[in-house]
Amino acid sequence: MELIGNTLEETAYHEAGHVVIASAVGLDLRPRGIRIWEVPGGITGGVACYWEDAETEPVLLALRAGQMVQRRQFPESEIRGGKPDIRAFDKAVITVFGQNRLGEMYENINRQVAGLLTSHWRAIAAVARAIVESDWVPVTPDDRELMAPGERSLFKRGKHLDGA
Repeated sequence: MELIGNTLEETAYHEAGHVVIASAVGLDLRPRGIRIWEVPGGITGGVACYWEDAETEPVLLALRAGQMVQRRQFPESEIRGGKPDIRAFDKAVITVFGQNRLGEMYENINRQVAGLLTSHWRAIAAVARAIVESDWVPVTPDDRELMAPGERSLFKRGKHLDGA
């Protein structure tokens, strides 16, 4: 996660995109669900936890969904915070399909995600709204284990929607 300056709403849509598309393609949502953290100044970061031990293509769809949802809802939004998603996508494609299939897989997955977003946009908006409207809570030890070491002291409060 990179602290780029996204608002709560931008982060909520990004993470909602991950989990709604993950669910739509049959990935099992873990109990950790979505976590979003805030630092002073309203900058947020988040993580959606769901893709351990899953088939590659559904994971690729869920990975791409975050940035695509954020860009669709907030066209001027800064999406560099999605770099970990891109790195994970690239690593999965290269490991399973090989380096020379990377461009082809981006095109194929982007096309599929675009269709899924159209079909599931209301659910994405509802999850994002639920995140925004949920109460802020203190950061927990579970939150801290998901953060990079340098981020652990930055975040003071967060939001959590479990996998249910």
